[in-house]
Amino acid sequence: MKFTWHKNTNFQHLRLITQVYGVCFNKDGNILILKEPNKEWNLPGGTPKSNETPVQTLKRELEEEVDVTINKNQMIGYFKVLSDKSTIYQIRFACIIKLIKAQGLDPTNGALNERKFVGPDEFFDFVKIEDYRPMIDESIKWFKRYKSNLEICKK
Repeated sequence: MKFTWHKNTNFQHLRLITQVYGVCFNKDGNILILKEPNKEWNLPGGTPKSNETPVQTLKRELEEEVDVTINKNQMIGYFKVLSDKSTIYQIRFACIIKLIKAQGLDPTNGALNERKFVGPDEFFDFVKIEDYRPMIDESIKWFKRYKSNLEICKK
């Protein structure tokens, strides 16, 4: 399989969207990661249900896996995944967390996922997926623009 990152804010032209994941920031700029039982640290997200938009998938998966809601999100790009079988697309969003709830069981795996906030500089100490580097860089840029716009609005 070959993963290729594409910076983009529009998913309308993509077919076979198989994953929607979020780089979720708290107000301090730390990134939320999760660890499902017997798996490695990763970003929250998952597979779209039929007739579900990517944003609906993102919000549902964040509620199910890490018990958070978001108040701001932006598609930052996608991975085009080439394999012997087909070409699929995995959409990535950057988002701001609105509410962190008490953690419950993930309905998909029936377990309590571990969740943690990490600084952008320590993200790859936990999430060992080098292909994520351009996505994380773009997410950090988005978060900095978002924070800067908030500061301007407060003046």
